[in-house]
Amino acid sequence: MNTTHKDIHKILPYGEQLRGFANQKYITPTELNRVLRERGIFSLTIDKDFTVPLLQTLMLSPKEFDKIRESFSTREDNRKVNSSSINWSIKDSIIIPEIQNVDVNNFMQSKLPSCSLEKPVIFLPVDDNKNHLRAEILLKRNDINKSWYEQTNIFECTIDLINDDEGKGRAIISHTASETKDLAEFVLKTQIQEYKKRSYINEKEELRKIVFNDFTNEERFKFFFNLTKDLDLSSFTSTDIKDISIRPNDSTLPDEIKWMEKLNRIVLSGKSLDKKDFIKEDQFHKHLEVWSIESSFNYDINNQKGICTFIFGFPDYLTKKVNAEFELNISTLTPSKTIDSRAKKLLKSTLLAEMDKQKSKIFNDFLNTSE
Repeated sequence: MNTTHKDIHKILPYGEQLRGFANQKYITPTELNRVLRERGIFSLTIDKDFTVPLLQTLMLSPKEFDKIRESFSTREDNRKVNSSSINWSIKDSIIIPEIQNVDVNNFMQSKLPSCSLEKPVIFLPVDDNKNHLRAEILLKRNDINKSWYEQTNIFECTIDLINDDEGKGRAIISHTASETKDLAEFVLKTQIQEYKKRSYINEKEELRKIVFNDFTNEERFKFFFNLTKDLDLSSFTSTDIKDISIRPNDSTLPDEIKWMEKLNRIVLSGKSLDKKDFIKEDQFHKHLEVWSIESSFNYDINNQKGICTFIFGFPDYLTKKVNAEFELNISTLTPSKTIDSRAKKLLKSTLLAEMDKQKSKIFNDFLNTSE
C-alpha cells in the first residue's frame, strides 16, 4: 500500500517533480484531466502522454495538488494467496501461549535491512476459534534511492494456521509483496518447528504445497477447469474464462495445433476461451502446458452480490519451472452495491478465503483419486 510522504503537506511539486508523481499508475488519467478542465485547459485525449506535460507547465494551487495526491495515498496493492496442507497430531486446540509471539529480528536484519515492522508478529485466535490462528504483519519499506514520493511503502500480510476436523489443517499466506511473502514463509517455518518440538505436529510431517509438477499436462487442465466450472459452492457461479496462458511442450503436435510449434508462450484473451477446440478437447491437453487461467464469477456471500475475476495459476512457472507454486488472487471486483474501500478490502479477503478453501478440497480430491 502506498503511503504519503511525511512532508506531503509542505510540498508543492512542479516540473520534473510533478511529472514523476503524476505518472504513477495509481493516479488515473481521468483524475488528472479533471484538474486541467477546471483550469480551462482541454485536451483532445486524456492520455497521460498529453496531460502530464500540460500539468508540468502549471504552478498548481495547494487545493489542486491535494486532488491529485488523494488519488495516490490510499490505493491498495493486490493480495495474493498461497496455501499448504498440514496434518496435526492433536484436535482440541493449537494455541500455545509461549510461541504466539514470533521473534523475527534476526531475519529482518539479515534479509530485509531496508524494512521495519509496524507491530509485533503475534498469532491470535480468529473469532475465538482455538483451532484457527492468524498473525497480521505490517511491513514498512524505506528506500532512499527512490523518488521522493516512493521512498516509503507499507505492505500487509496475514498468516493463518488452521486445524480442521480430524487433524487436517492448512497454512495460508496472504501477501502483497515479495518482502512480506519471504517474511511470512520464515514465520511459518519457525512455527511449524515449534509445534513439532511439542508434538502438536509429527516430526516427519511437512507442509504440502501445490506445485506445477504435481500434475501431468492433462491433470493440470482438469484441475483448472474444476476450479472454474465444478465448484461445490453456492457462493460462486462461473460465467466465463477470459485469459489462458499455455505453451506446447511436445516436438510433434497434432495437425490441428501445429501452428503452435515455434511459439514459446501463448496468452489468449477474450470470451468463452474454454470453447476453443484445443482447450475444450481432451486429446490436445497432453501436448500443452497450461499455467494460468483467469475466470470471472458471480458471487453471493454474506448478503453481498457482485462480479469478481480470479486468477488461478503458477505465476513463477517461466522462471521456476516445475517447482512453481500455485497462487490465486482477484484481479477485478465489482460489487452490485457501492461500498467503501474498507468494506471492499474485507469482501476481497472473504472471497479469497472461500475460493482457497474450495481449491484445497479439489486438490485433496485429486490426490485421493491419483493414489
